[in-house]
Amino acid sequence: MFLLLCAFTPGMVNGQAVLYKQNFEDTASLFKGYVLSKFDQGIPANTIWSALKDSAWVVRSIPGESTHAAVATSDYNPAVAADVWFITPVVRLGKASKLSFRSISLTAGKTDTYQVYISTAGQSAGECLFNLPLSDYSSSQATAFETHEINLASAGYSNQPVYIGFRLNTIQGGDKLAIDDIQVNDDSLQSLASLRFTVDMSKYITLGKFHARTDTVDIAGNFNAWDGTQNILSLVPGSDSSKYTVTIPGFHDGDQLEFKFRINSTWNDTSLEFPYGGPNRLWTVQHDRYIYSAFYNEEGTVTAIPGFNNALSAVNIYPNPAGNEFSLLSPKGITRILMTTISGSRVREWNNPGNSVLTVGTADLPRGIYILLFYSGQGIASRKLVLQ
Repeated sequence: MFLLLCAFTPGMVNGQAVLYKQNFEDTASLFKGYVLSKFDQGIPANTIWSALKDSAWVVRSIPGESTHAAVATSDYNPAVAADVWFITPVVRLGKASKLSFRSISLTAGKTDTYQVYISTAGQSAGECLFNLPLSDYSSSQATAFETHEINLASAGYSNQPVYIGFRLNTIQGGDKLAIDDIQVNDDSLQSLASLRFTVDMSKYITLGKFHARTDTVDIAGNFNAWDGTQNILSLVPGSDSSKYTVTIPGFHDGDQLEFKFRINSTWNDTSLEFPYGGPNRLWTVQHDRYIYSAFYNEEGTVTAIPGFNNALSAVNIYPNPAGNEFSLLSPKGITRILMTTISGSRVREWNNPGNSVLTVGTADLPRGIYILLFYSGQGIASRKLVLQ
C-alpha cells in the first residue's frame, strides 16, 4: 500500500496493470497531489476529531485493522448536512479499467452515505458534478472493511485521463467514514511506451515571438489533463536554442492523443499554436513509432525511434521482475540512463554508463512498474522494470 508520486505507484497485480494505487500509508506525504474540499463548514461534535473542522478528510490509523485510511465525519454540532470531498490526482485509464476501494463506518449503528464521481475536465468538485456519480453507497458496517468495485469502462470512461472524487454527503445520523486501498487496474494493458515530443522554435525565434533565454515551451494535452506545466520541454543540445524536447513515459499502443505546444504555459491566442479555436494536434500511438516532431504552429510527423529495436535488444536488465536490487548492462553509445515512475517522476539517473554492468538497490522504492530510458545519439529506447 503506497502513494502516487507519494500518492501513485503503478504495478502489476495478477497480470493486471495497476494504473493507480493509494493506501494512505505514506504518512510523510499525505494527500500530496490531492484536492480536499469542505463545503459544509461543520464543527465536529467530538473534539478528538477537531482537525476535521478545517480539513475535509484526515488520515488516521483504523482500530483493529492495522492500516491507515482517509477519514471524514458527518457528526457535527450544531447538526448540518455533510459535504466533503477528496479528489485524486490524474489517472490515465486504459480501455478496460476498474476502480476498487474499501470503506468502513467507525461507529456501529451509524450510517453514512457517500458517492464516487469521475471528472474528465479538471480536479475540482464542480467539475466532478458535471457528471452523474458512478455510484451511491451507504456504509453502516463497523466490524470490517467492505470492498467495492466499479467497472469504469462500462460506465463510459476509457482511454482517457480522469480524476476520481469521493464525496461524503450524509444528511443526518452518521458519524465517521473511512476510505482505504483505492486502486485502478486494467487487465488489457500489457506494455507501456515512452513518447518523445520535439518542437522546432526557429521560425518563431526569427519572428521575435520566442526568446530562448526567457521563454519556455510546454505540451498540454488529454494525457496530462491539459496542464502543460507538467511537461515543459528542454533544449536539445546542439540545436542552437531552437529545438526543444520532452520524453513522457506510460503510454499504450493505440492511445489517441490530442495536444498543443504552448509558449510560456498560456492559452493566449497571440502566442498559442493553432489559435482562435484552431484544431488540436492528433496522434494515435503505434508500436515502435514513438517520436513526434514539428515546427511550432505547423503540422507534425510521427516516426520510429532510430535503432529502437537494436538498442532494446542490446540492453540486459536482470532479474525482471526484481526484488531489492537489479542489474543492467547498457550497450556502447548509451550516454544516459533515466529511471522514472510511469507518470514521469525521476527516480534515479546515470550519466555516461559505458558498456558496463550497474547494480541498483531498490529496497527503498515502492513496488510497482518503472520505466528505464536509455539515451544515445541515435534516439531513446525504453524498457519496463517491475519491482515486486
